[in-house]
Amino acid sequence: MNKITENKINLVLIGTDELAIKKQLSILSYAENIKNKVVCNKAIIDSINKYAQDENNIIIINLTENGLKELQVLNNVAGKKASIIIIGDQKNIELLSLAIRAGVKDFIDYKNYEEKLNGVFVNIKKNITNIHNNNTKRLNAVINAKGGSGASFIASNVAYVLSKETDEKVALVDLDLQFGAVGLNFDRVPKYTIMDALNATEDLDSVSLEAYMSKYNDNLSLLLPSPSDILLPGEINVSSLKGVLELLQINYSQIVIDLPRLIDPVSSMIMEQADQITLVIQQSLAQFRDGRRLVQILNKDLDIPLDRISIVANRYDPKNSLRIDDLKNLVNHDKVYIIANDFERVANASNLGVPLYESSTNSKIAHDLKELAKILGKVEFEGERKHLLSRFRTFLS
Repeated sequence: MNKITENKINLVLIGTDELAIKKQLSILSYAENIKNKVVCNKAIIDSINKYAQDENNIIIINLTENGLKELQVLNNVAGKKASIIIIGDQKNIELLSLAIRAGVKDFIDYKNYEEKLNGVFVNIKKNITNIHNNNTKRLNAVINAKGGSGASFIASNVAYVLSKETDEKVALVDLDLQFGAVGLNFDRVPKYTIMDALNATEDLDSVSLEAYMSKYNDNLSLLLPSPSDILLPGEINVSSLKGVLELLQINYSQIVIDLPRLIDPVSSMIMEQADQITLVIQQSLAQFRDGRRLVQILNKDLDIPLDRISIVANRYDPKNSLRIDDLKNLVNHDKVYIIANDFERVANASNLGVPLYESSTNSKIAHDLKELAKILGKVEFEGERKHLLSRFRTFLS
């Protein structure tokens, strides 16, 4: 497949408000390497059908009073490949939910699009170029929606599955510098810690970085905090951490980062760079509400597109009165996956200091973890067809 370069990208603006489209053209007038700029202010439905199938297009759709119909058309476009930005009423839950189902890259509120449009557009353009230039490096960040939801368990097993089921090199980083549990999941106490690496960044390169990694198997290495030293928020130099991350991306195809439940400069930097941010949640109203709040913070405050946010319902019990549909409705997000509830196996693996996928490979929960790893890592495992197995479901209506 030919590589796509930025100067092949087209900008398509669709809507009936000519003044708004002129403003948007002005905002994006400094965007570099745009091949064509197309304005469609008539035949909105036909324009969506016409331009949504070209992977070179970034489409901005200004929803009209028929916004639901327009999004339904977008959702039904066969072979949809364009990157879509929606401008509309973000408080309209029905519009937002349908936009997510249609696979839009971002939904910007019509009242403040002028301050956000350029940043969203530049990020999408950059991502298109990276993806089509066969940039297979993946960075996944995992964070609890509420304390104790199981983010470290999910991160550990996703990283382990990727290391066992692919030939890719995987780095698992524990950034919970006070209560990190990743090392316990692998029965590893680091000889050198992440703070040792951060303190040596001036002399660090991709070769010397390996001395700070704790190797678990041929493909998986861990970068861990000290099990004894206490670090306070603000003690990590964000620039140094970014340098270590860049070196990790040289050495490893897959990077999984276990984040503490904290929004600070460190976690914000990681989440802004992550290909996917996974929020781990459990079946309780308090957890669902915290999940909704975290989605809002990521999307509205950190400007992270909705398609880069996933939710994992950990320890999912189908008999619980709170169901997946309740979670989707409360969080206003449809990209939801489940991990089966299997307390005994999880506790046993934790006590042994091994990943659950290693100790109980054929269990239902292990299959769920495997499918999640495939989705987050964007990989196909040997001998499997290129679609998601039915045992692990994305709940879309």
